[in-house]
Amino acid sequence: MSEELHRRIGFHEGELAALKHRLDKIEPKLDQILETLAQARGGWKTLMLVAGMASLMGALVAKVAEFIKT
Repeated sequence: MSEELHRRIGFHEGELAALKHRLDKIEPKLDQILETLAQARGGWKTLMLVAGMASLMGALVAKVAEFIKT
């Protein structure tokens, strides 16, 4: 093989090693993002449940107050 070919192969091997290193650093961060999104999804469900219960209680209080007035 020619010297130029060896040089290019070496260059690409270095690039590949650098990309693998970057990927190894990115994977744990991606796992953290997925975990945070899973927690946020549960938080939204809880928030919507609390908001629904609060609106139900508000509607009941308004109906009872209207009934007591008359």
